[in-house]
Amino acid sequence: MEESQNPQETQTQPVAEAPQESVSFAPIPVKQKSKGGVKTFLGIFILIIFIVGGFLIFKDSGQKSSEPTATPEVGGVSVDTSSPSPTPAPVDKTKVVISIENGTGISGEAAYIRDVLKVAGYSVFKIGNAKTSDNVTTTVTFSSSLEESVKTEITTKLNNVYKEVTVANSSTQKDSVLIVTGLRKGSTAKPSSSPKPSVSPSPSPSASPSASPTATP
Repeated sequence: MEESQNPQETQTQPVAEAPQESVSFAPIPVKQKSKGGVKTFLGIFILIIFIVGGFLIFKDSGQKSSEPTATPEVGGVSVDTSSPSPTPAPVDKTKVVISIENGTGISGEAAYIRDVLKVAGYSVFKIGNAKTSDNVTTTVTFSSSLEESVKTEITTKLNNVYKEVTVANSSTQKDSVLIVTGLRKGSTAKPSSSPKPSVSPSPSPSASPSASPTATP
């Protein structure tokens, strides 16, 4: 009979392990950026930011200036908050001295334009006749110190009445306004009176004496 093997006596043979090979990796060299390149990049980046920011600020300010100012509303009604322009003080027309000279020889011409200017509010007048009486053009001379509004108003009144108006300014004129009238619109010059030709009497024919007959022997 074969002897039964005792399991306890069974010896396990060690298994030889395969030797492990160690693998080493060579370090990968990392290139370090130079400090000069970083500074250059940062400078360019900052410059770009300034350029873009300045452009946006300029564009935004231009849009704001072009936009109209909104008018505030109170209870649904728009209120104008802009300050009104100062109104010039009215001219005291009682201090404007107007001298009018009739330059046409037509009776009542100076008084006519005086009445026109009275309606406009002027009240101080001097009436007389000009040195000439055949004027066609009306002349008006203003004192240089007179207000422009008065000059414009009187010139407009004269242009509405007369055919032609000539305007001048004087720094030595005493009166505020000097008007020498000419022909009104639609009127004709006053005819000049020419002297009648004198008729010289024709000489009467003288009678010739008759000859007395002589006696014949």
